[in-house]
Amino acid sequence: MTARIAPIAPGSSSDATINGLIDFAQNGFGDTEMFRLMARRPELLKRAAAMFAYFLAGQGGLIEPPLLELMRLRGANLNACTYCATVRLQPVVEQVKPREASLGLRDISGMNKAQAVAALRGTLDTSAFTPREAAALKLVDRIIVDPHLVDDSLYAELCRHFSDDEIIELVCASSLFTWAGTLNTVAHLGTGAESIYGEQGVYATAN
Repeated sequence: MTARIAPIAPGSSSDATINGLIDFAQNGFGDTEMFRLMARRPELLKRAAAMFAYFLAGQGGLIEPPLLELMRLRGANLNACTYCATVRLQPVVEQVKPREASLGLRDISGMNKAQAVAALRGTLDTSAFTPREAAALKLVDRIIVDPHLVDDSLYAELCRHFSDDEIIELVCASSLFTWAGTLNTVAHLGTGAESIYGEQGVYATAN
């Protein structure tokens, strides 16, 4: 798959910090294409990478990375981002992998977002997760379709398991993942030659 916007070549930045962040992506996600795409705008990458590190690398966030990875994967499939649905957060992959089936993930290759949302409707097995995890995953399902769907009942459920500060982080983390997925989808980003993954699916095209 050829991206619409070419990422920079590995190790080609004159900024050592940028090259270090690309190495961080390889260790964290097993692929560097998204970070190398953002590296076309170095200051953007530095700021975005700090957010990913905050949430997913345990650099200050309140929410445990395995739960955020469950949320990221569910959201990636709902958003029909084939890149996000392919890569995995390597430090927690062994913890999360046995639970992926309960996320109701589907092959969203070639689907648009509406088709992916329809395909995943009713597939989340909340009984396989703790009440805390289930509440966070329900939040992802609602805010990706329409944040107005986060009704008082779901919000009360969230409040039983998360503090106000943690709810802020849940929403911000899920929004960060969707933001990245939007960039990847518009750019038709695929995994790179150095990736640990096989060939990924394709993006939907307009009829």
